[in-house]
Amino acid sequence: MAMKYVMLRLDGGELLPLLFPEFMQHSHMAQAVPATVVSAGHVYLEDGKIVARGASSSLEVSSRDEDSGIIQAYFDVQNVIQQEL
Repeated sequence: MAMKYVMLRLDGGELLPLLFPEFMQHSHMAQAVPATVVSAGHVYLEDGKIVARGASSSLEVSSRDEDSGIIQAYFDVQNVIQQEL
């Protein structure tokens, strides 16, 4: 099942991927966080890897090639943190 995502740049410069269900709009999620929209689209799990592609018509931005790796790295780090607890 695909999900949508918005990649945001926070005030400190760090990137924050937000993943959310298909029924929500990209623009609504982007407005919920005070940050700059960098890219947006859909996220898929293909052969065990996260793949980001597509675009957001409500934000008028597309996914970027590097988004898949950024989102995957975020989950990899979260998994490491959870294992340490």
